[in-house]
Amino acid sequence: MLLVRGAQGDAVKGLQRGLNKLGALLLVDGDFGAGTEAAVVEARDTLQCPGPAAADDELLAMLVATPELSPDLTGAGLSFIGREEVSSPADYRTRYRHPTWPSPNSGITIGIGYDLRFANVAKLQADWGSVLPASIIARFAPVLGTPGSDELLGKVADIEIPLPAAISVFVYRMMPEHIRNTRIAYPGVDALPPTRRTALISLVFNRGNDLEGDRRREMKQIRDLLVAGNLDPIAAQLEAMVRLWDPQTEGGIIERRRREAILWRDGFGALQLD
Repeated sequence: MLLVRGAQGDAVKGLQRGLNKLGALLLVDGDFGAGTEAAVVEARDTLQCPGPAAADDELLAMLVATPELSPDLTGAGLSFIGREEVSSPADYRTRYRHPTWPSPNSGITIGIGYDLRFANVAKLQADWGSVLPASIIARFAPVLGTPGSDELLGKVADIEIPLPAAISVFVYRMMPEHIRNTRIAYPGVDALPPTRRTALISLVFNRGNDLEGDRRREMKQIRDLLVAGNLDPIAAQLEAMVRLWDPQTEGGIIERRRREAILWRDGFGALQLD
């Protein structure tokens, strides 16, 4: 079998699922387009399987044999959270490969939602030192540990973070930290199926694990429902959080809560991730 750009169908869906095990962040739509082609090229490099921008039997077999990157999240789970942060690999390459300043309350942000407001030099080196040169790490020093600004963004706006580097830090440094935080907030998370586990990890990735105060009312209620083993109403609590944000200016975060609720109710397939 040889799958090339323009191919469609279930075989392409299988390819996309395999590529997502490597952090490709693809929709599983069965359409071998530009995003899937770029992911094939990156997969060949990762797996040391040289060849054209097409999927032959050798590459497909290697993808089948590839273990999940995260023992706690499937490739579909990683894809869901990664896409919530940067929309798609194509959007990453056009909008996020350089540092951004997402909001007045955030710091300068790099990669897949890595907020430099919550990093110091030691943490940045530990998280990024294996994928970025020391000279780049040093350039970020003036923007660490502080809210962002146009002035600070200007100091680092020319720096490029390649997608493979961002994926590596997302999978091996960021996700373990957010999974630990989710376990603190929601001790029963490990007993959930991957779809529901992903919804809660996505929530904590985005909002942290603080459960106190009126703005965290629904998050606390989710914990109580988990403890009681009353799981189905949790989707409604995810949706109820939309009260917190202005739909005119914060529509993205509102849609994220709604997609987490869909994931809780209907699984990865409802979002074209499985």
